[in-house]
Amino acid sequence: MLAPAVAACALVLGLPSSALAHDGLVGTSPADGTTVTGAPGVVELEFTGEPLPLGTLVAVTGPDGASVSSGSADISGATVTQAVAPDAPPGAYRVEWRSTSSDGHPLSGTFDFAVTAGADPAATGPEPSAEAVELAATATAADEGMSLVWPAAGAVVLVGLVAVVVTRLRRRG
Repeated sequence: MLAPAVAACALVLGLPSSALAHDGLVGTSPADGTTVTGAPGVVELEFTGEPLPLGTLVAVTGPDGASVSSGSADISGATVTQAVAPDAPPGAYRVEWRSTSSDGHPLSGTFDFAVTAGADPAATGPEPSAEAVELAATATAADEGMSLVWPAAGAVVLVGLVAVVVTRLRRRG
């Protein structure tokens, strides 16, 4: 009689981890925290699954905080590529990105890299709109809130199953 209860508990405990298995970022080029010689022509983000075009945004900013992104991000398979202005100056760079995973789940994050040599700054691409920045912030907050829902629901179900098993065992004994 105890074996089915243990199997049910194992099933319940297994559900939250599989439900949280969304696509994720697995690598970037340039890599986070690295230093490159000369401005990279592109910034690449590699995901575990193919991102959806809806909501994909990659904003690359240079040492002075100005955008050095050129055009919009391109998606090819599981890779998102953002062109960078070829005349980007040396210094610290920040990449802020947002994408939608293949299951519709919003993803976002940031990473930094440095450039040791490059040309003088020239005209830069457009800055991300305030609406795009707000959308990314809202999606990140919603994602963080949902990450606690599944484990909590699993714990409630587990406690309920244990209560049922204990009650049945007491009635028999």
